[in-house]
Amino acid sequence: MPTLDAHGRSIDEAETLLLNAMRVSDLEALDALIADELTFTLPDGTTIGKQDDLESHRTRATRFERLIELSRSSSEHDDGGTTETAVDAVIRWNGDRIEAALTYTRSWRIIDGRWQVVSGSARAS
Repeated sequence: MPTLDAHGRSIDEAETLLLNAMRVSDLEALDALIADELTFTLPDGTTIGKQDDLESHRTRATRFERLIELSRSSSEHDDGGTTETAVDAVIRWNGDRIEAALTYTRSWRIIDGRWQVVSGSARAS
């Protein structure tokens, strides 16, 4: 049986909410789903934090034209869980249009009663 946060959401439901927030750059939802201590590694090896990610969406330096989920796996352990989601994406990043098959790997924990991403990476699939 999946672990539910205080809002009744499973880790898979939180991943779905995050993908939806990424699609439309929903800053409020992203802020709620991303832990303050986030460390995230981009496909080029650059590591960013929560504020970097939010700012990128706020300024529209990062925009998703397409983000289609191809597959997902998730697992839970004592202090959280992990999701791995493969996507077909078209991203506007700093003015460049990038088409890519990506795999997002995220580590999640329940913080302040809700699932939040604490670390992760995106890599070319």
